[in-house]
Amino acid sequence: MRDIIKKVPIPTAGVALGLAALGNLLQPYAEIAHIACGALSLFLVAMLVAKLIMFPSMLREDMKNSVFASVSATFFMTLMQLAGYLAPVAIVPAFGLWCSAVAGHFVLMAWFTLYYIRRFKLTEVFPTYFICYVGIIVAAVTSPVFGAEAFGQGIFWFGFACYLVLLAVVTMRYIKHEIPEGARPLFCIYAAPMGLSLVGYLSVMPDPNLVFVAVLMGLGQLMLIGVVTRVPKFLALQFYPSYAAMTFPFVISAMALGKGVQALYAAGYSIPALPVIEALIAVETLFAAVMVAYVFVHFMKFFFGTPKAAKAPKTRPEVPAALTVEVTE
Repeated sequence: MRDIIKKVPIPTAGVALGLAALGNLLQPYAEIAHIACGALSLFLVAMLVAKLIMFPSMLREDMKNSVFASVSATFFMTLMQLAGYLAPVAIVPAFGLWCSAVAGHFVLMAWFTLYYIRRFKLTEVFPTYFICYVGIIVAAVTSPVFGAEAFGQGIFWFGFACYLVLLAVVTMRYIKHEIPEGARPLFCIYAAPMGLSLVGYLSVMPDPNLVFVAVLMGLGQLMLIGVVTRVPKFLALQFYPSYAAMTFPFVISAMALGKGVQALYAAGYSIPALPVIEALIAVETLFAAVMVAYVFVHFMKFFFGTPKAAKAPKTRPEVPAALTVEVTE
């Protein structure tokens, strides 16, 4: 078991986040799916905590790389989601967990800013930067569970402002510099911030601006289309821990479309081709579930399988060697 824990990479938290969010997405359809996804998410979190306890030096070394450092924010985002799972049965511990996760995310954000942004290099920028700064909007999404909508509103606007800035910076990096193979699946993260912003906005705004909602819905779907068209190329690659990027973005995109349509419908707006959009929501939900399951299975094979000898990295030094690990299928 010690050898298995040693192999657990930081991006595992991204898979845990995708599972926790998928459980919330599927809850209206089947409570058992909600519970199962939450349990699997908690299992992955426990593996990460075990590695932190048993191999702290390995995690400290990973945090010296901007990709892993920014991805680590998914750990706190997952805890915020799991606090929502816990709240119905134990509200006080759940609130403590939620507060700790929000505080931890802000501490990470401050440290990341001091350590990486202060010595900014465009070649070190990846979509994972969205996770570090925009991912805090998960606190807004989960804030109603604890009656903290006012706090959530501030969090939403902060995260959304960060997104507008980072969208230009991350896109510039993609235009100017080649993306190493091991980091290519990270492009899927592009689909997450717009959907997360919409879900966060609708979660905390009692009287949402429906034009703003419609714009976020439309842009979010365009982002999703741009990402989905590249997914076959990413799946054709060997397994990389960056596969974790193919989980939460698809879940939150499906959730955003569903909640956006609900908000417009509740306000009395006539939605053209509503049956088609409802079918699209179902398709996106199914796609998200399939992708999360696919990535989870590959991570399990990575943990419990026998790794091949690591290839010499084809990447630049700024990309973690762990992103180039190949495993036996």
